[in-house]
Amino acid sequence: MMFKHIFIIKLSFVFFASILSTTVFAEKDIYILNSHYKTSQTMFNLSDGSNYNTWAMKGSWTDNFSNFGSVNCVGQAQRSKKKDLSIYGVCEIKDEKKLKKWWTIERNVGVSELGVGKSVQVAAEGYWSVLNGANCNYAIKHGEEYSYSITKCKITSNQAKSLSNKVN
Repeated sequence: MMFKHIFIIKLSFVFFASILSTTVFAEKDIYILNSHYKTSQTMFNLSDGSNYNTWAMKGSWTDNFSNFGSVNCVGQAQRSKKKDLSIYGVCEIKDEKKLKKWWTIERNVGVSELGVGKSVQVAAEGYWSVLNGANCNYAIKHGEEYSYSITKCKITSNQAKSLSNKVN
């Protein structure tokens, strides 16, 4: 009887330890990019009530792997007369070692000042290529002349290890 209780206690410990380790270590397999931008745009208001604009954002970024650098984005936005919003852009992101990566950003949800969307790393130099094809979610908040965004990507343990041990 005592052996059965010890076995159940050990089995319970292993079960809860595995759940805890999955919960605790799951966060490390996420890539997080925080960006701050100065924004500018040119807008045309069409006679049917829709509008079209081009925009540019330049600023800086940091990530959860202790990297930092500059970011330069350009794109376009279109709002239909029904107020549906469509935004597409491309960002060139340069790190402190001057290595570059390029991300697309797209969203069809939200308002001009605030929204969420999808981004994908489409190309990169050096160790950043480990993130090529990464599908990410982002949220952005626009102020009068500035913007702030946070991008989160689920990555594999191997990708996280490569970013932690980057060499170039």
